[in-house]
Amino acid sequence: MLEPDQILVIYDGSCGFCSQVVDSLRRRDWREAMAFFPSQTPGLLEAAGLTEEEAAQTVLVFSPGGRTWKEFGAVAAVLDELFPVGLPILRGISLVPGLRQIGNAGYRLVARNRGKLGSTPPALSLQDPPVLDAATLQEIERRRLAVRMPTALPPRVVD
Repeated sequence: MLEPDQILVIYDGSCGFCSQVVDSLRRRDWREAMAFFPSQTPGLLEAAGLTEEEAAQTVLVFSPGGRTWKEFGAVAAVLDELFPVGLPILRGISLVPGLRQIGNAGYRLVARNRGKLGSTPPALSLQDPPVLDAATLQEIERRRLAVRMPTALPPRVVD
């Protein structure tokens, strides 16, 4: 289930490397600041207003404020959540021109070679795909509305 203060991390569940990284992040997310869903979850991309093409190219992070982070920005958003207070320090750095391009180039290099990096089997079993619960779908819809209507945000949301 996706809580209003969690970031939603959408990853490729059919990728062993991606699944390995998500497993590692789950173990380190002591504040439970992140919810992880494979992009292959039925209805997830449509609910979030994202495309399969976007999900195939990069990890996506959907923030409580409705912002979508991709590539280096998504990595920065996830790493920010591992810090004790979850301040958007790395997300801010990822917006700096020049640093963003360097970070995105590094991300793309890893993404192109992810098949060589993963040593564990993918998390996603096509026989038993994850299911979105009604509360998660409602939270995703609230986030999409928050972009156009900031009053839909819960108190103290940091993007």
